[in-house]
Amino acid sequence: MIELKKITILDDTMKECIALDIAPEKKDFVDPNAMILALEYDFNVRNKPVECRAIYSEGKMVGLISYHYFVDNPVYKETCYRIRPLMIDKSYLGKGYEESALRAILEEIRTKPHGEAAAVFATHSPKEDDMAKLYESVGFIKTDLSVDDEDPDDSDIIVRMSL
Repeated sequence: MIELKKITILDDTMKECIALDIAPEKKDFVDPNAMILALEYDFNVRNKPVECRAIYSEGKMVGLISYHYFVDNPVYKETCYRIRPLMIDKSYLGKGYEESALRAILEEIRTKPHGEAAAVFATHSPKEDDMAKLYESVGFIKTDLSVDDEDPDDSDIIVRMSL
């Protein structure tokens, strides 16, 4: 069983969060937690809602998951929430925390904490079969949207779930 707890760059637990270690095979797909927490702070200061949640299992921090709220985003083309790639410490991968955390953050997003939205989006690399399966298992559907209009074949895959 996992628990999500709000975390910001100003929290006492921030150092523990930053110390979590990304598995070498995930480093190309997941931003460091320090960067995610810094972005959360910067976006929120500019009134662009971002929420970060530390992922806990049995009182131990095992990862980080976050989401944005977008009103006029040129990529998603609708008012939505977007889940950033989730990070699980390398020593906790493969224990089901990814799916549990994703389901928990979706429950929070369904309350529409920052406003109405039609959908929630997420992205993953075409090289991440495990993430493709995870998103599909909770109800996301692959879209034809592209983050990178310059080279759509090289950009992340965008998946969508109606709210």
